[in-house]
Amino acid sequence: MARKANFCKQEKLEQAMVLFWSKGFANTSINDLTETLAINRFSLYNTFGDKETLYYQALDNYLSSISFPKLEPLRAERAGIEALETFLLGFADKQKDSTCGCFIQNAVVEHAGENEQVLQRSDALFDTLQTAIVHTIKSAQNQQQISSKQDAQSLGQFVICQMQGMRVLGKAKRYEEIDTATRVLLHYLKSA
Repeated sequence: MARKANFCKQEKLEQAMVLFWSKGFANTSINDLTETLAINRFSLYNTFGDKETLYYQALDNYLSSISFPKLEPLRAERAGIEALETFLLGFADKQKDSTCGCFIQNAVVEHAGENEQVLQRSDALFDTLQTAIVHTIKSAQNQQQISSKQDAQSLGQFVICQMQGMRVLGKAKRYEEIDTATRVLLHYLKSA
């Protein structure tokens, strides 16, 4: 009869997520995982499968516990320019606080777009982000807070590209540029 694990699986998954997020897949060894999670190899494999399976679980956990919840204010029925401004300012501040950047973006870069499992997760992130931002832009246009002259879908794609640039600037500790980019982006959206 198999023994029941005497640890919280979710807690260990969170720890693995932080480790992979900071070191990447290739630079994280099984020894790193067993030491960080404070479990033996048998428990690691028995609970999560192999390293690659745990990595995908960690990416999924990142999406469900970190990325997607931050989009909720943008999904509100009457979300407008204030919601988008609050979101973008918070996003910019986060880039100054965390030097790890985005776990999904890191995974895409590390695997050079060649890992289908990683690409599925990045598609989920960017599609969900795009939908939330476009919803907010359309709502702001309906409330006459943003001009309807610009296509909401195109503006949403533009915002996402700017956000990804801010992530890179955050890793490079170019905080003044992040502030400037955020200010210019918000000015552009309000005057577009």
